[in-house]
Amino acid sequence: MLTRALGVAALTGLLAACSQQGAPQAGVPSPAAPTPAASTTVAHSGTMDYVQNELVVGYADEASLQKAAQAVGGTVVARIPEIKSALIRVPGDALKLTASTMQLAGVRYATPNVLAKMDPGTTVSAAGTASGIGAQANSADQIFDELPQYALDPRHLNAKVAWDAGLTGKGVVVAVIDDPGDVSHPDLNPNWAGKAFDPLQNKVYTDAKEWVNYFKKDANSHGTYVASSIVAARDGKGIVGVAPEAKWLPVVMFNPGSYGSFYIALGAVWATNNGARVINNSWGGGVSFGAVKDAFDYAMANGTTVVASMGNTYHDEFQYPAALPGLIASGALDASNRKVTFSTSGRHISSSAPGQDTMLARPTWQGGGHALISGTSFSSPYTTGVAALVLQKCPAATPYQVRRVLELNANSAIGSNPSGFDRDTGWGGLNAGKIAQTLTDCAQLPAKGANVAINVAYTDSSGTHPGILADVILRGQGMRAGATDDPTPLYLTPTDADGLARFSEIAPGTYDLYVAGADLSVTGGLADSRGTFVGTITATSGSTYFTPDRKQVNLTSVAPDLNPTDPYEPNDTPDQAALIAYGQTTQTAYIYGKPQDYDVFKFTGAAGDQIKAEMLAAAQLGGQLDSYLYLLGPDGKTVLAENDDRGTPRLDSDSEVNFTLPAAGTYYLKATSYTISEGQNDSSPFNKYRLKLTKTN
Repeated sequence: MLTRALGVAALTGLLAACSQQGAPQAGVPSPAAPTPAASTTVAHSGTMDYVQNELVVGYADEASLQKAAQAVGGTVVARIPEIKSALIRVPGDALKLTASTMQLAGVRYATPNVLAKMDPGTTVSAAGTASGIGAQANSADQIFDELPQYALDPRHLNAKVAWDAGLTGKGVVVAVIDDPGDVSHPDLNPNWAGKAFDPLQNKVYTDAKEWVNYFKKDANSHGTYVASSIVAARDGKGIVGVAPEAKWLPVVMFNPGSYGSFYIALGAVWATNNGARVINNSWGGGVSFGAVKDAFDYAMANGTTVVASMGNTYHDEFQYPAALPGLIASGALDASNRKVTFSTSGRHISSSAPGQDTMLARPTWQGGGHALISGTSFSSPYTTGVAALVLQKCPAATPYQVRRVLELNANSAIGSNPSGFDRDTGWGGLNAGKIAQTLTDCAQLPAKGANVAINVAYTDSSGTHPGILADVILRGQGMRAGATDDPTPLYLTPTDADGLARFSEIAPGTYDLYVAGADLSVTGGLADSRGTFVGTITATSGSTYFTPDRKQVNLTSVAPDLNPTDPYEPNDTPDQAALIAYGQTTQTAYIYGKPQDYDVFKFTGAAGDQIKAEMLAAAQLGGQLDSYLYLLGPDGKTVLAENDDRGTPRLDSDSEVNFTLPAAGTYYLKATSYTISEGQNDSSPFNKYRLKLTKTN
C-alpha cells in the first residue's frame, strides 16, 4: 500500500531539528474558542501526519462555512475570523474530503489538520548553576552576565555595541511559537509579557505558576531554550538574550507532541492581536499554503515581522514555513562563523546567526540552569532578537524593511561569497552592533517591500473557471539559474480554490511571472491539457496586502473536474457489472461519489486462460487513487485473487492481478481503493483509473 496526499494538501510540519550540546487592525474580533476532541486519531499519508477527523477550511462567509460543514457531515468547532479559516470535525478521513470540499462555493481551501513534529534532541552539557558550566577557555569579551556566550561577542552578533547605543529591544513584544516556554525561569521571568497562550484550549494564562504547573513535562524544553536566545534578562545572572529588554509571549504548538496547523495559525493570529511585532518559528516543513500562510500574511499585513529557521536537513531545498514569501529565513553558523553542516541552504535564505553550542536557559522542571544546544532552531531566535532591536529604533518599519536592514548590515565575509549573498549563509552573519552604528535615523530605512496578488482562471470549451491548484512563480529578472551567489529573489505559491495566489512583503522590482495549470500529479490528465503562462509583473515598493499589485492570468487549460461522471456507473455489484473483454482498456472511471465505492466489471473466460488485469491509477495516470483490485469467481463473491501494489518486488501503488482461470465461465473484477479495502472512506474526484484486461497465453 502506498499512501498519497492530495498534492497541495500535503502540508507536513516538522520542527527544525535540534541537537542539544553542553499592532493589529482595530475592531478585529478574537478567535472563537476551539473545542478539543475528547480523543483524536492520527492518520498518516506519506511523510504527513494529520488528525484524521479534522478538516481545515478557508471560507468566504459564514453561510459558505455552514454549507461546507453540512456537505461533509461535520461540525464547526473553531474559527479564526481574521483570516476566515475554520476547523470542522468530520466523520471518516479528512484527507479524503479535501478535493470534494474545495469544489463547494465559498470554500477557498480545504486541508487536513496537519500535525507538526519535534525532534527534542539530547543535552550533553548542562548544569543547574553557573558553576557547572564555566568560562573555561572563553575570552573575557564572551562572558555576559555569569556565563560564556560566544554568540554575543564582537566577532559574532556584536551585541554589546548595540546595547551601548540603547538598542535593547525595549518596548518591543516578540512571540515564540513553540513548546511552552518556562515563564518562571530566572532568566526569562523578568521579560515575560504577562500573557501566554495555548491555542488548543484557546486559553490565555496570566499566572506563571498556573502555566508552569500545567505544562511542566520533561518533553517540553525547546521553547525555553528558544526564548532565552531572545529575551533572557541582562541582570548579572545566568545568561542574557540579544534583545534583553524586549517582552515575550509564549504560544504553544507542542505539549508534548503535535498541534495541528489550524492551531499554529490561531496562535500566530493571537500573537499579532496581542501586540507581537516579531514572531519566531523554530520549526519548518512543507506548509506551503492554507491557514498557516494566511495567518503569517495577516501578521505581516499588520506590521509584524515573521522569522523562521531554515531547517536542519543538510540539503539545498525549500523548507516551510521558511520559504513562504515575506518571511526572514535564518541559517546556522558555528563558533568559527562557518555554516553548520546541518543547516538547510537555499535561495530563500536571508542571513545567518550562531546556532551551534549556544548557551541557553533550561526549564526549571528539568532542573533549571543552562545548557549548550545546537540547531537552526536557535539561530532563528537570535535573528528574531536582532529584528526586535531594529523595531525598537524604527517602530514603523515594515517586515521587508526589517529584513533588509538585517541583510544590508550582515557580515558578508562569512560564507562562500565574501562580497555578498550565497545560498549557504544568505547575506552573511548578523551584526547587531553594525545596525546600531548605521541605522541612526529611520529615514535611512531601505525602501518598503511589495505585495502581489495573481488571479488565475482556466478557459476551456465549457467556459471560464477559477484557476484552482495552479502553480505560480515570481522570478526576479536577470536570475542566474543554479548560481550559488545569485541573490535574485524567487517566490512560489499555489493558488487557492478562487484561483488566487498572494505574495506578501517581497522585494520590489520587475519579475518574470510563470503560471502552470493544475498539477497533474494531483489531478491526473494529459500534459498538454495543463496550460502555461509566461509574462511579467512589477512589484511596487509600498504596495500592501490590502492594495496589492494585481495581475489576471487566463490559461487556455482544462479546468480540474471536481465533480466527474463515471461512464460505467452504476456498477457497484455483480448484478450491475459492466462488460470488459480481453484486449480492452476501459475509459477513465472513478472511485468517487460515495464513501465506499466499488466498481464491478465482468468478462467471460475459458478454462486455462491466463489473465492479467491491470488497474492503471495514480502511478500511471496521475491523480490520487491508491488502487486495490479483486478477481471474483463466477458466484460474484469468492475472492480468487487480489492485489494492492503491483510487482515483485513492488513497482508502485497501482494494482495487477495475474491468474489462471480454473474453468470456463463469467468472472468479475472489483476495483476500489486501498483505503476502502481497509474499511475506511475514500471519495475524491481525482480517484481516477482505467482497467485493462489481457489474456497472456
